[in-house]
Amino acid sequence: MSTKTLLHIDSSARLEGSDSRRLSQQFVQQWVDNHPDYKVVERDLASKPLPHLDERMLATMMSPSDQHSSEMSVIADRINLLVGEFLAADAIVLGVPMYNLGIPSTLKAYIDHIVMAGKTFTYTDTGAVGLVEDKPVYILTARGGIHAGAASDQQAPYLETLFNFIGIKNVNFIHSEGLNMGDAMRSQGIQSAQQEIERLVA
Repeated sequence: MSTKTLLHIDSSARLEGSDSRRLSQQFVQQWVDNHPDYKVVERDLASKPLPHLDERMLATMMSPSDQHSSEMSVIADRINLLVGEFLAADAIVLGVPMYNLGIPSTLKAYIDHIVMAGKTFTYTDTGAVGLVEDKPVYILTARGGIHAGAASDQQAPYLETLFNFIGIKNVNFIHSEGLNMGDAMRSQGIQSAQQEIERLVA
């Protein structure tokens, strides 16, 4: 039996007491229990944050490797490692808290590393074409209020559009909402997410 890879990405700034971390870990554990042919690759964007996009990184991405300085070669190696890890995964799960209606900046930094022309997408005469083979992506969100389907949700539309852009259509959201709206709403939000985890993993 060949081994497959589940890439697990956590983006919460909180290393302890994070609902998105707890839920994504539950997902990973249930996934492994139900899919014994999978190994898990962990990437924690809080304990090991990536540099945000800057002029040096842009110059590296937009120039051929034979023109790279030693500093640019280090940046290119980091990008290639992350892109290779992403492309090699057979399934991906992300823990994503809502910060100010959007995603954590650490996750945006990760996205800016892997969404790269010539590697995960390309431009043609008719527009952009994704280069990533379709694979399941599971996004577990943690939100203090109720945002799903509302204009205040700047997470799900962005992430779905982003993954679609690079070729991934199988994007699944598991929302835990109302977590800061009292004990009853919090309990309901967590329970709803856990039920959805069980449904999707099975």
